[in-house]
Amino acid sequence: MVYEKTFYQKINTVADWIIRIIMLNVLMIITSLAVVTIFPSLSAGYKMFYQYVHKDEEKLFKGYFTYFIQDIGKKMGIGLILILIVGLGYLNVTYYVDLLNVNSNLLYLIGYYLTLAVLASSFVITLYTLSVIHVLPDLKLTLMFKLAFYVSGKFFLKTVLLVLTTIIPFVMLMFPFTMVLFVFSGLSIPVLLNVLITDKVVDYIEGLVKSDV
Repeated sequence: MVYEKTFYQKINTVADWIIRIIMLNVLMIITSLAVVTIFPSLSAGYKMFYQYVHKDEEKLFKGYFTYFIQDIGKKMGIGLILILIVGLGYLNVTYYVDLLNVNSNLLYLIGYYLTLAVLASSFVITLYTLSVIHVLPDLKLTLMFKLAFYVSGKFFLKTVLLVLTTIIPFVMLMFPFTMVLFVFSGLSIPVLLNVLITDKVVDYIEGLVKSDV
């Protein structure tokens, strides 16, 4: 009887996680359709998964939308800044590629690699900003980006893992079969992996806060 009870508990736990992954994925997709709400959506998903990983049984819909609207203006600002940087970076990359195709100049090559470095840094900062805003929602944007950049270097191996796991949605969109799976888990799986990978990072940031008190 004890074995059966344990078995059913495990089945229920697995079922609960599948439901969470699917439902949070759908919610993140729907709430990010406005583009400017991409970061608030990811942030809400991150916070929900963080609660679930740490055994805090937050109500799914109520919890998600509570976190989604929490500091939404600031989160939209973060999203807009990062979208702007990525957009301008992409335009610069294509510009330098065109120039290099016409004339392979050293200055053009330097500009090309500098732009790639800015894009890569922006991407990494975005990944860690989810952890930073989770712990320090009232922190100024400039300090938030600086702290995100700092921890990305301090936890370099975790940064590499984060980048690799964040590629998952883009890979899924490349194939017809995985495009269907994207609807059910394309965003939630990378966000959940982000929570698991950055768990020690969150502890580190919380430690910084406690040391300043």
